[in-house]
Amino acid sequence: MVPPQRRHGSSALPRLRRFLPPLPGPGLDHHPPGSAEPAQRGSHRMSALSSPCPACGLPITEAPFYRLAGVPANSVILCDTRNRALGIARGDIALLCCPACGLVFNRDYDPALCRYNEHYEESQSHSDVFTVFHRNLAACLVERHGLRNRTILEIGCGKGDFLNLLCRLGDNRGIGYDPSYVPSRSRVTPAERVTIHPCRFPKAYDGPAPDCIICKMTLEHIPDVHAFLRDVCATIRPGRQPVVVFQVPDSEPIFTERRFWDIYYEHCTYFTRTSLTALFARCGFQVLDLAGAYDRQYLVVTARPGVSPGVTPDDPEDAGSIATLAAAFADTVGQDILDWRNVLQTRHRNGTRIALWGGGSKAVAFLTTLEIGDEVQMVVDINPHKQNAYLPGTGHRVAAPEELVRLGADLVLAMNPVYLKEIDARLRGLGLSPLVLSPSLKALRLLVREGC
Repeated sequence: MVPPQRRHGSSALPRLRRFLPPLPGPGLDHHPPGSAEPAQRGSHRMSALSSPCPACGLPITEAPFYRLAGVPANSVILCDTRNRALGIARGDIALLCCPACGLVFNRDYDPALCRYNEHYEESQSHSDVFTVFHRNLAACLVERHGLRNRTILEIGCGKGDFLNLLCRLGDNRGIGYDPSYVPSRSRVTPAERVTIHPCRFPKAYDGPAPDCIICKMTLEHIPDVHAFLRDVCATIRPGRQPVVVFQVPDSEPIFTERRFWDIYYEHCTYFTRTSLTALFARCGFQVLDLAGAYDRQYLVVTARPGVSPGVTPDDPEDAGSIATLAAAFADTVGQDILDWRNVLQTRHRNGTRIALWGGGSKAVAFLTTLEIGDEVQMVVDINPHKQNAYLPGTGHRVAAPEELVRLGADLVLAMNPVYLKEIDARLRGLGLSPLVLSPSLKALRLLVREGC
């Protein structure tokens, strides 16, 4: 049900019941359809008032540490009208932290609300910074694991950019699966030996045996991560030892740096080094390497089928440190949200022209969590497929950077700090010199210190 609307300037935005009192406790009927029952994933007994951890099956009875209601369920869907953007499906976020394995997950996630289809536009490949990162990661994998004239399977391949890179660099054969794949929105010409299926990865995969399995920025969208990873393991045929590479967002800085704009509905699971390593060990993989990437935004885990020596799937001490981070986040993020809203509203009243750079999930989460609309006059994105679409949940039209000249922006909030130098150079090329900041605790303190 779409929450009641309120007027804020000329924008109609939903009122979010941000910090709700704990509910009596969820029932057991919210287990994702078609996934394994928790009892099959461990020996933990279920109680009538518990939510099973989707990684280890532990029944969790604690109240969520962070709650949002009525948030957009699809933040990178292309909406061709403002009304469609405002009428986007909405769901609730209720984050729990597993005390056994450290996984953070959204107890209230409903996969039926999320749409992964031809309207889904997640590509970052229009950025030179991201393209260099992709190319370097692909080259590293080819060299380190001897991926030459091999078969590579990518689950959740997006528009196929990375799979094509791997195949071109190592003369490999590629097989990709992604329901959002649209050839006309891919920046690359598919290599001869690359086949991309515009559908979800089949549970009973019967294609060529892969020498390498890639899964980037997909696991965090999966509600039953244990069942999914076991399905991936089941695709590996007897006697084969493919290298398995997963990339997920690193959630530790989200909580330590209180990045509430990095919490959104599509991400139903949140991993740290502890919980990611534990999940792979539990699902039959030997972890070979775990590294941070992209300015601490990503975790990249490399594994093979086998046993991870020295890895204990359930380490209460490590999991407890994550719970401590989550608790500290919950204790302080509410004030951050109030301060950000006050800063932007005050600057808007004082005539400051404010723009967001980046028309994706971070922008949607930032604006809808703050419940602001007209305070931000423009949202821009360099991805031409996003331009002239409308931001889900807020109705902002996504503009090309050149439109900032007309606005004459005074303050530009770069939603992803890794692109700050690239954004600054683009603004200088347009003859603009606004204050450019990326949302952070440091930026918030700066704006508050300046008296908003």
